[in-house]
Amino acid sequence: MKIILFIVSLIILFTGCVPKVNKIDKIKNTKIQKELLQDLNNFSSNDIQLKEKWWENFQDKQLNNLIQNAIKNAPSLKQLESRYKIATNLIKSNQSKNVPNVNFGSNISRQRYSENYIFPAPLGGSYNNLYEAGLELDYTFDFWDERASLIKASKNEALAQKALIKVKELAIATSISKLYISWDFKIQKIQRLRTLKKLVYEKHSILEKLLKLGLANEKKVNESNYIIQKLNQNILNIEEEIQNTKSSIAVIAGLLPSKIKELKVPNISKKYKLFIPKNIHLDVISHLPQIAVQKYLLASKDAYITNAKAKFYPNISLSGLIGFTSFPWSKLFKSTSFSPSAGVALSLPIFDANRREINLNTKLNDYNSQVYAYNQSIIKAVNEIVKTLKLIQLNKSDIKEEQIIIFNKNKNKNIEKKIFNLGLKNKISYIDSNIDVIKESLNNLTLKNRQLQLQIDLIKSLGGGYKNKVENNVASNK
Repeated sequence: MKIILFIVSLIILFTGCVPKVNKIDKIKNTKIQKELLQDLNNFSSNDIQLKEKWWENFQDKQLNNLIQNAIKNAPSLKQLESRYKIATNLIKSNQSKNVPNVNFGSNISRQRYSENYIFPAPLGGSYNNLYEAGLELDYTFDFWDERASLIKASKNEALAQKALIKVKELAIATSISKLYISWDFKIQKIQRLRTLKKLVYEKHSILEKLLKLGLANEKKVNESNYIIQKLNQNILNIEEEIQNTKSSIAVIAGLLPSKIKELKVPNISKKYKLFIPKNIHLDVISHLPQIAVQKYLLASKDAYITNAKAKFYPNISLSGLIGFTSFPWSKLFKSTSFSPSAGVALSLPIFDANRREINLNTKLNDYNSQVYAYNQSIIKAVNEIVKTLKLIQLNKSDIKEEQIIIFNKNKNKNIEKKIFNLGLKNKISYIDSNIDVIKESLNNLTLKNRQLQLQIDLIKSLGGGYKNKVENNVASNK
């Protein structure tokens, strides 16, 4: 009883020796919701859920295959998956320390026993073989969660690696989609430039005829010829850009150069609609894989603080041996050679030149550093969402204004057509009005490309349909 009271007294005495830790507070989700509501009140929303495979809405089989194969086979993702496997193996390694350690050992030795020691004659002064065999058991209690905290830390590090895979998958999917959309619009741009070139060439032919009749000057003929050459140059530049775009897709998707030739012209559905998810401000943090990475790392750092604190407390270890010891080999496993032993050890850290305090301060600084990283990632993510939504709204306004301009230019074109049909003017004015419409349609095409690019940016900033399905008790951050 006295021994138990003594141990309890020591535990009470040394529990007060753990230095206090001052953790920095992380940004709360409710604060993020208020920030988003403040900026997004003026945005209209469609009641559309962001799917995990959102790229399928473009209804392009080649795009689907590119993204799916990239997510399945890209070397950069395979590297992250290998790291995740390493992290899961570390969990098992830490969990194995909770099981008592059992070892079997055997030993044969030959030695001369001293005549002037504890061994009497005839053993003293003679050479003899000593045979030993037995099972040894060791177990250290985990009263202060020293091992449990390491298991929790390794679990959260594994979850961070898993979330990092989702971050990479989203980056690959959005990058390929943006390049693919850009490729599609470049093809449309070439088609319109070729239409424009035909119109300019037709105008050039008319001007040449008028020049021969003395009804036009040479300067206008040269200008139209220059425009044709410039259009040819623009088409060649865009074709070069398409090749670069296809190469970039191949690099991201993990394709070899020979596979680039197999890529067909994009066939993106024109029915794809721009949308903003309803109630975008609610629970946005749980749908961002990049935030999940920071969250799990933060929980891991917190567990390491618990582990560092545990080193300040006393602990108890048990040991036991079921062994046999004999000089003659023939009697080694007889009951008379049975030599069991058991022990209880109390470890009580008293002085270690401040190693425990230094270790705890290191873990605390590491935790606080991770809080700053977590807060910064949230600030960046929320600003990215708000910025992208505002750019989408501005782009929608630009498209609306552009459509008004195109409508009016089409009206002018129809007027010029009537005048030409009545024989009041030559065809040049009508061709010029057609050229104006095509040029304006090129501007509209650029804006629509920008619209889809911004939609991809929004999908990325909203997490691309990511859902954190991990139970709260696995990665709780107390």
